[in-house]
Amino acid sequence: MKVDLNLFVVFEAIYCEGNITKAASALNLSQPAVSHSLSKLRHNFDDALFIRQGNEMRPTPVANNVIADVREALQQLKVCLAQSRQFEPLVSRNNFNVSLHGGLEASYLPPLMQRIKKEAPLINLQSSRRVNRSELENKLASGDIDLAIDTLLPVSDNILHTQLEQNKFVVLARKNHPNIKSALDLDTYLAQDHVLVSSRTIGPSIEDFELGRLGLQRKIGLRCQHAFSACQVIAENDMLLTLIETTAKMYSEVLDLVVYPLPVTLHDIDVHLYWHSNVDFDPANKWLRNQIIQTTTKIK
Repeated sequence: MKVDLNLFVVFEAIYCEGNITKAASALNLSQPAVSHSLSKLRHNFDDALFIRQGNEMRPTPVANNVIADVREALQQLKVCLAQSRQFEPLVSRNNFNVSLHGGLEASYLPPLMQRIKKEAPLINLQSSRRVNRSELENKLASGDIDLAIDTLLPVSDNILHTQLEQNKFVVLARKNHPNIKSALDLDTYLAQDHVLVSSRTIGPSIEDFELGRLGLQRKIGLRCQHAFSACQVIAENDMLLTLIETTAKMYSEVLDLVVYPLPVTLHDIDVHLYWHSNVDFDPANKWLRNQIIQTTTKIK
């Protein structure tokens, strides 16, 4: 039986996006074209493959059973093409999309781009907002993102990762803070209002979760998305900001803030680089991973 391989590209897009319209947009195809391809797939598999529930297309058991094989086969084709072309950084015009934890962007991007522009001046890098844990594997598998840099996360065997650095929490405050003398003690830390930096709108931060395990709770006066904004806020008042040390030291130099040791022992933060197993041997992806790993040695 002759099978159009493009049908499996459509299958993977629908599975990843969970919606015909979004799949069409991702593939730069019309919605009728995607629907027509799905109809052919349903005939070939003798199964609905996806069932409409509201605005979503939910995969059937058959679709769930074959998605891993489909993705592996598609990726092997990509790898074959990539290996046949090889990867030459100096002339490559590749576009890379990296999902980066917001708190890490300021410390990782400047040295990474400095390195990339020297070795691959024509490459385009996009830093995307942090991907939800539940979406990480799908986004990496589909190629929506090439890599992710985040804290240590629970992932399946399909996701490969390596530790980039281990960081500890510290506290930032404005100079001459009226309630902090030579050192910051726990009572003073808990008595102040705090700024929380998080890409999520709800839920505790890592540091608040760890404090809660010790039976401690701090007062959050402001929740914002970006560390630099938070630093600008505390530079003008008596609020405190808890950040990982690498980021805190960088901002303290820019805004003339003081870095204090966190007056309670919390677990260090492990920062990891994530990629899908289907691009483990892809020359371009491997090159970018090496650039990030080499950059990390300068950050530490």
